[in-house]
Amino acid sequence: MVDWLVGIGTLLLAFMAIFQDKVRSWVWSASLDCDIERTQPDCHRTISISRNNETEFFSFYYRFKIWNKGSVSARNVEVLIVDLSRKEGNEFKRIEAFPTDNLRWSTIFEYVDGGIVPKRYCEYISPDTYKYCNLGHIHDPKHRGSLQGENNPRLPVDSTEAIFCMDVHFMSNNLYYLIGPGEYRVRIKVGAENAKTIDRSYLIKISGKWFEDERRMLNEGVSIEPIES
Repeated sequence: MVDWLVGIGTLLLAFMAIFQDKVRSWVWSASLDCDIERTQPDCHRTISISRNNETEFFSFYYRFKIWNKGSVSARNVEVLIVDLSRKEGNEFKRIEAFPTDNLRWSTIFEYVDGGIVPKRYCEYISPDTYKYCNLGHIHDPKHRGSLQGENNPRLPVDSTEAIFCMDVHFMSNNLYYLIGPGEYRVRIKVGAENAKTIDRSYLIKISGKWFEDERRMLNEGVSIEPIES
């Protein structure tokens, strides 16, 4: 009987030695989630400054909460847009010019070549906490031309209509990240070094209307709702 128990104990110890990292990951792991509400502080009005630093105007930012609901810190977290489609008639058609790209973290930057740029990765998100990641923003239409890369004259909009700027990491010269009034479906993925990647989809309706009043802009300017992936 004693020899039998010793044998079982030896096998268990051997199992733990071989699979301890796997067992630890089952018990102690990061778990990602994502949500957004069209109220402060997720979505809010702020003040922007023109390129020549002479003019101040209002802008609205729309941000995801990227949660870690696990028991250890999520490491090297990234958020990517993997698909953007626009509704045409009764169906959504993918915008082919829009490539997969990282979204920008709201307050996480690094120094590159003497300048400050947003980081692709959030180094860590502690358990039961979140960090903000920008989905996009809208500038006062009267002033978007004063900002580099914020105005696309090829879009079929007039100077009073609002357009939505996706906060992608690489702002290409073809300006694909600027989208006009319409109904869109965006699919994002959130991944980390030590967590399972999650897949989320959202319906974005851009009215083209501009209001300086925060309540009206967040309710009538843009709507963002989760949908099934």
